[in-house]
Amino acid sequence: MSDQNRLLLAAALMAVVLFVSWQFMGKQGTGTQEAGEQVYVGSELNAEQQVPDTGTNVETNGMTGVDTNATTSSQIDTTDSHSGTMHASTESTGFSGRTITVIIMDEGKPVVTASISTSSGSIEEWYLEEYQAMPGTDHGGRVNLGEQRFMELGWGYETGSQDTVIVEEGPENVVLQSESGGRTVSYTFYPGFYGFGMEMLGFDGVTVLNGGVLPVSETGVSEGSYFEAQWNAEKLRSRDSEDIEISDQAGNVEWIAARSKYFAVIMMPRSYERAYGFIYATGGTDSPSVGLQDRNILVYAGPLDYGELRELGSDTHLMVDFGWPVIRDIGRLLFWFCTSVLSFAGNWGVKIIILSVALKLAMLPLTTRSFRSMAKLKQVQPRMKELQEKHRKDPKALQAAMQKLYREEGVNPLGGCLPLLLQMPVFFALYRVLANSVQLRGAEFVLWMRDLSTPEILIPFGSPVLGLEGIGLLAVLMGVTMFVQQKMTTADQSQKGMTYIMPIFMTYLFMRFPAGLTLYWFVNNLLTIGHQQMINRKLQEENRS
Repeated sequence: MSDQNRLLLAAALMAVVLFVSWQFMGKQGTGTQEAGEQVYVGSELNAEQQVPDTGTNVETNGMTGVDTNATTSSQIDTTDSHSGTMHASTESTGFSGRTITVIIMDEGKPVVTASISTSSGSIEEWYLEEYQAMPGTDHGGRVNLGEQRFMELGWGYETGSQDTVIVEEGPENVVLQSESGGRTVSYTFYPGFYGFGMEMLGFDGVTVLNGGVLPVSETGVSEGSYFEAQWNAEKLRSRDSEDIEISDQAGNVEWIAARSKYFAVIMMPRSYERAYGFIYATGGTDSPSVGLQDRNILVYAGPLDYGELRELGSDTHLMVDFGWPVIRDIGRLLFWFCTSVLSFAGNWGVKIIILSVALKLAMLPLTTRSFRSMAKLKQVQPRMKELQEKHRKDPKALQAAMQKLYREEGVNPLGGCLPLLLQMPVFFALYRVLANSVQLRGAEFVLWMRDLSTPEILIPFGSPVLGLEGIGLLAVLMGVTMFVQQKMTTADQSQKGMTYIMPIFMTYLFMRFPAGLTLYWFVNNLLTIGHQQMINRKLQEENRS
């Protein structure tokens, strides 16, 4: 195999591995726990006092399901014969309730608008003001993490709270008291926090988040694998909604959550460091129902934002899947660079372009040596052919002669592979960052590029053709630049066929990758072509002198 062939093979393997990873291994929940790392949300949350033991029994050895006498906040009396899901009784007492609107502010802007019903005592709407319901479409709504009421807490509550509660200067409480006086539900909201503290008195058993709370917030998804139950019990674990066929224990957990690709509702115990968690079948297409055996909990209901989850603590940041070890570390570095160093750039397309330039400059010394070696290899190609002809019947003599030629001319035949191999971890890491960061969700660039987290499509097909939803101009331009780059570096003319095959193959793959990744590779190719031209001109000047 020629040296140029090895270079092309490395590129092909990179593309194939990335494609397989994207198709089969790109799901969330494959991370592992990073021990010893815990950060909390503000001094107010740290100051929460531990409530007395409410009588909840955490000794559940041998328990395979949920105690039907103490699973929800009200007595379980109904089983859905279709899905096997257990529900609390939801018959109204005829109580005429109010709706309390809660607006959570952050630096003068609303981030959450929520509704609490005094009839049910539960959160019934939870709008994330900064997130469009369906990015890339004409849908003008906001993401509502309260598609169903959060919990079943019985019926009929009273409160002295105002109809509208603005959470801006400090924590705000909304306390609901049942008509009979036997139950109290106390909510505490914090400025800038996507969630609330929740303490329930007069209840027994497990706090259960209803199924179907999370919405489908992206187009073209398979709902059965789009939603997951996820929890942290020694390490991060998850299960797709479609795989939850029976109610089951999740173990002794630090937290348990229902999640989609970009959003989650996480329940964390506050009476104990850990509590028993449970998952419940909901039919396979809705977001899963999850339970936590504690009546004093912290609920996070918001985006899977890496920074927000790092502050939340208990390894919740592992829900943002930046890939395997090493790749994950590189991904976090790239994410930090884009969100911190490049915070001045409001457009993510601009951030990606600057990142491409920065990475190219960082690797400039190495790539310069590599490109000079490749250019010299192309120049000595006629002498290589003479040696091949002269020693065609003596492979050992040919190898010795070629090595001597390489030393005399200062050529490294494998030098062209090194920059590509070094870029592979960065490429994988950037793919994970672009595909799984909520910041890229709905991030526009220019003109028709309305979402850099999804494939860019200029000419849609209407129905998929060979797995493609349409033609992306950016992917085509990337393929063209790759073809030009191949023409500039191909030394062995017998391998000219690969000069055409590889760009076509890569163009097809990039039409299925996030547009942000295609933008990065396109800019990288442009910079590489310019760099190669500069080196070629300099070598020509050296040869003339």
